[in-house]
Amino acid sequence: MGFERDSLKVSVIGSGTMGAALSHTIATAGHACTLLTQDDRVMESINSTHCHPFFFGGLSLHPQVQSSNRFDSHIPRADLILMAVPSHAMRRVARSISHLTHARQSVLSVTKGFEPATHSLMSQVLAEELDTDHIGTLSGPNITLDLVKNLPTALVIASNSPQMRQHGKRALATPTAKINLSDDILSYEYASALKNIVALEVGIVTGLGLGDNFRALMLAEGMAEIACLMARMGLQPDVFYGLAGLSDIFLTCSSHFARNYTIGVSLGEGSCLPELLGELETSGETAEGVESLRVGKLLAQQHSSQAPLLDAAHAFVYGESNLGADAFLSAMQMGSGN
Repeated sequence: MGFERDSLKVSVIGSGTMGAALSHTIATAGHACTLLTQDDRVMESINSTHCHPFFFGGLSLHPQVQSSNRFDSHIPRADLILMAVPSHAMRRVARSISHLTHARQSVLSVTKGFEPATHSLMSQVLAEELDTDHIGTLSGPNITLDLVKNLPTALVIASNSPQMRQHGKRALATPTAKINLSDDILSYEYASALKNIVALEVGIVTGLGLGDNFRALMLAEGMAEIACLMARMGLQPDVFYGLAGLSDIFLTCSSHFARNYTIGVSLGEGSCLPELLGELETSGETAEGVESLRVGKLLAQQHSSQAPLLDAAHAFVYGESNLGADAFLSAMQMGSGN
């Protein structure tokens, strides 16, 4: 198939599951999409077989997805740049391409996390490193295998820039992907990053064997804590009960492809955090919730927002307490009144 005259030129940076799946969605929407990577195995496999060599079990990506290692050839010509790299690498990657970007381009982050060193949101990192004001973020339930299978979902693109919102909607809207728009980028981006904490918490109590009733309590009370924190930060807590929060949390706590929840389960069962993170790194993936937990605790302290469940999870994950299940039982008794 050819591309329509008004189709976008999109460069996707990051060839893991998210970058590859969204490249598939963009091509399905009828746009010229190049997946940029420094991994020759990914590039050769996608260009020759239309399959990712490591993910999706041999499912084909859209045949119009192309892959390249020529960042200098594609980034300057892109209307939209989609950043699909882990939070800890976002600044390094953005800085490395900054000389190739220009002020007319839109840049969309799909990473739901915080920069470890500064606790900055990804949109803030991109604004500091790239010469454009057209920056946005993607929120909502987006398990990548479902995207590749063209199964239905709804996502949110949040940005202060009308151009970014329209570029994002045009790039990602398909018959099976509904795109909602918002100009409240801070509320949506914080909700997307902080929801990882609740997924991690539910995973931990699952691994501890506290039962389905307690899992449900943890979900409700954990969400209430984060919503209260967002309110104290001057954000819109209602956002946390929509696509960026509740919908994404349910997905994360019910899909075995969700890393934050599965990491929490493994920790509850007694696994060691450094080993789990090492395994993820080896496979090219990351669990953003581990850093979100650290940032969430700091934000709760800064804004005097009581979060006993978050405190218990932080102590459990980072080895500050050996109480295990008792810590969560005690924290639940304290409730979420702030």
